[in-house]
Amino acid sequence: MSDINGDGAVTDGAELYDASRARIIELVRDADPATPVQACPGWTVGAMVAHLAGGLGDFLARRFDLAEGDNFGERTVRERRDQSVADSLAEWEKHRAMAEEMLASPMGEVLVAEVISHEQDFRTALDRPGAREDPAVRAGLRRPLQEIDKRLRESGGPAIRVVVDGEPLVLGAGEPTTTLTVSAYELLRTIGGRRTREQVRALAWAGDGGEAAMDALAVFGSFRQGTPLPE
Repeated sequence: MSDINGDGAVTDGAELYDASRARIIELVRDADPATPVQACPGWTVGAMVAHLAGGLGDFLARRFDLAEGDNFGERTVRERRDQSVADSLAEWEKHRAMAEEMLASPMGEVLVAEVISHEQDFRTALDRPGAREDPAVRAGLRRPLQEIDKRLRESGGPAIRVVVDGEPLVLGAGEPTTTLTVSAYELLRTIGGRRTREQVRALAWAGDGGEAAMDALAVFGSFRQGTPLPE
């Protein structure tokens, strides 16, 4: 975790992706597809399975162009509005069979981060907590932390020291004046926008970075407002 620049050993992305996919299949197999997913407002369990299937297909096809005002995730769900969970799982399996090369590439880190984040979204929606200490959680942080580090360096923003499960790393250039001590799971949920600002403010911060340090972690948009999600 102390290495965010790609120089250290990385656990096989395909292995991590497949393990999370298998856990998701087990979670949703007998679940009500209409169950709301609080972490993704407006989506249901069925919609999120459709998104994972369609999203992987779009990655394989390099289909990233969007009409003005459209959204990648919403498009994958909209195009599969009437698709059953069983059909979405079959589509996901088909696309996974063609994704070996992609999972072995740098893009694999993006896919691992997505699937492990959505696994925890399913777990929250279905009240099935688990896999919080799985290696995929830590691997899912790698690309987002690289992006935060890059943004801080490019903007000249103050560096932040983050101690993740006891392992320190510095994001940004220079001597950090703010330290966040956090678990990999909680950091993943924070970076993914699954926490309110109040919840993020209540984490173990030290130093004088304040709101700016918090904002630097909001890679995927602002933190949630209103009622916090279940842990």
